[in-house]
Amino acid sequence: MDSWSLEAFKKPYLKVGYIEKIEAGVFEVGESISELVIESQACDALIETVQHLRDPDSEKWRSLIESDVGGEVSDLVNHFNEVGLVRESSPEHTLGGKNSITSDSMAEAKDALQKTSFDDRKLSIALLEFVNNLHTASVRTVLAESGNVYVRYIKLVFLCWAVTCQPAVTVGKKLLQYLSGYDDKVSEVEYSAFWAGELRKCLSVLVWLLNKSQKTDTRHVDFPALHIDEVDSGVNLAVRLERWGLDYMECVAPSQYQVALAGTGPGREALIAASYAQEYYITDRFVDLISPAISQRLPRPLKKLARRYYMEEAGHELYELKTCKALGMSETELHSSLPTPFGQLVCDIYTYLASKELVAYFAAATITEGLPGQVNLLNELSASNNRTPLFNKTSRKHESLNEKLGHQYISRIMLAEVGELGVEEQQVAANAYALLLDLNIRAWEQLYEFHVVLEMPAINYRMRDYIS
Repeated sequence: MDSWSLEAFKKPYLKVGYIEKIEAGVFEVGESISELVIESQACDALIETVQHLRDPDSEKWRSLIESDVGGEVSDLVNHFNEVGLVRESSPEHTLGGKNSITSDSMAEAKDALQKTSFDDRKLSIALLEFVNNLHTASVRTVLAESGNVYVRYIKLVFLCWAVTCQPAVTVGKKLLQYLSGYDDKVSEVEYSAFWAGELRKCLSVLVWLLNKSQKTDTRHVDFPALHIDEVDSGVNLAVRLERWGLDYMECVAPSQYQVALAGTGPGREALIAASYAQEYYITDRFVDLISPAISQRLPRPLKKLARRYYMEEAGHELYELKTCKALGMSETELHSSLPTPFGQLVCDIYTYLASKELVAYFAAATITEGLPGQVNLLNELSASNNRTPLFNKTSRKHESLNEKLGHQYISRIMLAEVGELGVEEQQVAANAYALLLDLNIRAWEQLYEFHVVLEMPAINYRMRDYIS
């Protein structure tokens, strides 16, 4: 961390309401009463300068901050900064600015849904009732539900936002209230430390899910049976889920995404770039997912492993960022674009599990890290038939590093420390594992739909871009 200097303020001013010359060469200053006694041979000039610096528009601030020369005024103002008498007059994110961004995001969400002719008032009312009773809802219950998978995703994402981005719950509720035909009675958005732009990303997920809920889900595949009827150890659960996941992969339809990635057809270059953009987004958020687990009062060996896992993951997003840059995407473009809906869903659900369902989180970690013995198909297939096959060399380094660190065994390593688990705990972990594995597959197949079928560019900036 850097120290807090005058340069850190956007537009500083002195919060000095008390200035009193008490004798020749001596004056007192403070916020509202005398706090500091200042002695100076140029007392009157110094008092005048302090009075000027109470105005954030004073030219004296510019000369003071831009000048490297010290002196009595500079020393005094730096001392004022230390004791908290320098304040900010122009914060970067004002409440009015945040509200403006949110208002524009809400208008964009309504416009996108109007494009799809979404008019399922019955569903909107049912979801609004669910959100109104969010405090009584449970991820465990939603994971066990059947029915429309996109409605289940909507319920899950609200439960996740209640943990990861509380203002998104309020904004999402406002949208559902509008779609239900009710007056907006939702309280004002309390942003706390959250950025309004993140609420727009959350709204983009809700808009997309509402649209998809009206269409037939063509990718439903029943998981092979996994019988859980007795107490078992954590490591045994991890191994069983790995094998279960591989059995599931045998059941899914041939991947159109993989075929397009390995081929030379139209849209392949955009598909590769979009794949690494999504990989970067997930990797960039993945290290943060470990933090909630670390904060729990875990057994010492498990906490040490979680801390080690965090340290080993920190910085890995830079590998994927370098690949994105090699493909012509800048960091600014990546962070100003809207991440794919499924990419956001994956990260939000992982974050919730790391906060509330630790066994399920540790069990599902290998879905993103890669199952033992499985190659990274993105790195393998995107490099084949490519004019510049070395563009993803940093991502390959990331893959190699993860192998050296043993991250493909992270579920076994973590769950070996939890001891035996009851039937319900194992079943919740299995339900979460099934959801995230299916979600992960959908996330990559979605890229095929966007960039090969619909011929969308690699990164997109509007909610409407994801509505097909």
